[in-house]
This record gives sequence, C-alpha cells and structure tokens, in this order.
Amino acid sequence: MNERELPVSKAAEEIEVRKIVSIPDMEACVHLQQTVWQFRDLDIVPRRMFAVANAIGGQALGAWAGEHLIGYALAIPGLRDGRPYFHSHMLAVAPEYRNRGVGKMLKLAQREDALARGIELIEWTFDPLEAKNAFLNIEKLGAIVRRYTPDFYGASTSPLHGNLPTDRLHAEWWLRTARVRALIAGEGLPKYSINETITVTYSRAGSGGIAPPLPVLALESLLELRHQFTKAFAAGLTVLRFQNLTGESACYQLGDWNESRETAEK
Repeated sequence: MNERELPVSKAAEEIEVRKIVSIPDMEACVHLQQTVWQFRDLDIVPRRMFAVANAIGGQALGAWAGEHLIGYALAIPGLRDGRPYFHSHMLAVAPEYRNRGVGKMLKLAQREDALARGIELIEWTFDPLEAKNAFLNIEKLGAIVRRYTPDFYGASTSPLHGNLPTDRLHAEWWLRTARVRALIAGEGLPKYSINETITVTYSRAGSGGIAPPLPVLALESLLELRHQFTKAFAAGLTVLRFQNLTGESACYQLGDWNESRETAEK
C-alpha cells in the first residue's frame, strides 16, 4: 500500500476519512481544535505539527462531510522497550457532528493504517473523569488501562478542564488482540474476572454547547481517584471494563491482564 493511500472509511454516505496532506486542511484542523477546546495560544498544536507528523511517519487523518472538515486524529510515532507504536495525541469532532460515530470511525481508520504499516499498538491519554470517552475507549474500542499520570500536561488553558490538574489515564490499544477484534466484529467484550472497581462521580453541568459537558469534581475527589488508580496499578491490576451506573456515576472494572496470551492471538 502506498504510504499516502488509506482505504476510505464511512460512518454514513456523506462522511469519509482520509489522510490530511494539504496546508489548508492542516489549518482547518487548527481551527477545529480552537473550537473544541478553546485553548489559548500556549496550548494550541500548530499547523506545522501536522506537517511534521506526516514527514516522520505519524498519522494525520481527517473526517469530511462533503468538503467540510468535521473531525481529525493526530498521532506521532513512539518507541518503548524496542517496540514501535503510535501515540494518538489529539482527536476532535465538530460539535454538530457529535454522537454520530465519527470519533470511532477516526480511531478505526488509525487502526487500519497502523496495521498496514506493521504497528500493533496505539496509545493515548484521556481524562479519568470523562465517562463518555472512557466508554468509547474501553467498551467500544477495547483499549486497556494500566497507567495513571497526575497532571500529565500541567495547567490547561481550556475552560473545559475546569482548572483541575490534568490527570490522565493511558489507554493501550493492542490492535490484534482478541478483545479488539471481537469488538470490531460486533461480538462484544469477552468475560473477565474482576478483582476491583473504582467509582467515578461526575457532573453534567454545562459547557455552553461548545462541546459535550465535561465532568467537574472537587480537587479532593480527584485526588482520591488518583490514589485509587495508583494503588490498583501498583498491585498489577488493569482496567478491562467500564460501566455506567447512574446518571452521575460510573465505574472502572479492573482485573488481571494476560498480555502474553492476548497479544499472541493474531
């Protein structure tokens, strides 16, 4: 497959995913980023970063409705313990196209492109308080989680982050594992033995319609969540499932992850 070729993925007749290669399309990604997060200049990922990602073998993928860019995913190559992987740094979807499967479509296009190039792992970070993202990452895509970093990005200039520390969970998306292949095939996640649960309480207080409401917790609650995850991961547990409990709470379900067995299954 030519490096610039990517099979078109469609969530609906009028929406397609393809590689971002032109400067105007990169500029459109920056504008969408500003709309979604409302960052100050300090935190904006500039146009040139999209060009760099393309030049060094990363991923810059866009979702279009006709000629209108409605979403994008940006990933850069990484190397850990001799294993190459992609770090997916940003995924944005225009507010008017939320809840239409565009985010999942972009992730699946990332997977297809990665596998075509021999990459079997994509990682990214996400807010542990954001139930919607957790559900997509774990229940819809099949990512696992076994790392937690307090204040990963430092203070955020986005009003959506509520002046809280940017604590992040690290999603590991092992692209060829049985759980990922089962979900993509529509078969659902396998059953796991769950050793522990961590409950997250969140608020759906508004964000002005700019983006889906992000959870807001007091700093004390976030610190308790940080403590629970740090303790669980130190004990060798892995997030395997995510369950919505009520309109204001959900829980991460943790158990043992047999990496050698899962990654051996092709």
